[in-house]
Amino acid sequence: MIRDPELDFGVTLHTVVIHLVKNAHTIPEPVVKAAQGFEDASWAKQDPATKRTRLLEVAKHTEEPSPIHRHFESYPHAFSKEQYAAYLGALKRYKDSLGIP
Repeated sequence: MIRDPELDFGVTLHTVVIHLVKNAHTIPEPVVKAAQGFEDASWAKQDPATKRTRLLEVAKHTEEPSPIHRHFESYPHAFSKEQYAAYLGALKRYKDSLGIP
């Protein structure tokens, strides 16, 4: 089954955001706005250049060495770490699909 990289990214981003909300972690505004964009379907309506710009901003706040990355690296539960790893994989595939190295 071929998965849509954009949809996969949106689903896994929501999982990360939900975890962060439940664990009282500060969520950077670009991450919240991206998650909201998937929720209200406005993300899909953006042009590719805007998606690339916004995705790079989200990646800056969620990839290593960000505070969010450090949070998940030190989190004691394997399930949460696996969900974050799934997010990172989806992020990479989505970046690749948009031509972001």
